[in-house]
Amino acid sequence: MRRYHLRDRVSGLDPVRDHAEIVRLLMFHEFPWDVRMAGRLMIWHLYANPPVAAAVGHTDALLERAEITSLTFGDLVEHGLDSPRGREILRWVNRSHRGTPVTAEHNAFALAALAVTLTRWLDRFGWRPLTPGERTALAVFYAELGRRMGVRALPRSPDELARELERAEAGFAFSEAGQLCSQRTLAMASSRVRPWLRPLVRPVVAALLAPGTRAAVGMRPPPRPVRAAVHAALLARRWVVRLLPPRATPTTPRTRRRLADQTPA
Repeated sequence: MRRYHLRDRVSGLDPVRDHAEIVRLLMFHEFPWDVRMAGRLMIWHLYANPPVAAAVGHTDALLERAEITSLTFGDLVEHGLDSPRGREILRWVNRSHRGTPVTAEHNAFALAALAVTLTRWLDRFGWRPLTPGERTALAVFYAELGRRMGVRALPRSPDELARELERAEAGFAFSEAGQLCSQRTLAMASSRVRPWLRPLVRPVVAALLAPGTRAAVGMRPPPRPVRAAVHAALLARRWVVRLLPPRATPTTPRTRRRLADQTPA
């Protein structure tokens, strides 16, 4: 299979009608590592938005659900929003939000942040640029997901979706809830890497966040050499991945989990 085979395959699909298939190919075949990294960074958008940070500020529940959220979102992409598994997950998501401070407006912000943060990440560090059709398919996918979560007005155009997120980002401000969520998430991330890497977690995350997001969660700017090194490493990775053969099998949250479970201690 040629390196750009899937890009060419996607170019023959309709980004609106075939959005689910396009997103599945992007997330599981073309950019699985980038999707995971962008998703991890997106969570600081929640913390930087004071009303959303207050709503998700039950940090214990947030962290406990991080793994199941990753697995269930992967199932939504793999099986489809309207599959039996997809409908089951969406019922669970909607039930879990009842009786909580999470509103449809909060969900709209989170979905816009997921879509736009991914496209921004791929624009900077992806091994190839997204095509216009792929950008549209991502916007349509998140709009369709939002519709099933009670979010009725999420834009289906990538440009409109980006503008909506930019308007929300203009309201980013420091809050104690956002800072607490950030600190707890950094602690969780540090606990999952080898001890000698733990001092790097905070400065690496800080290097990848936009200044406004970083300030809103009370995170200090990283030293300039750290920021330069992180960006240089990601740009180098982009060129290396471009030379690799395409994946023969999909990489999903569940396949990563099985591989991790099989790794010798």
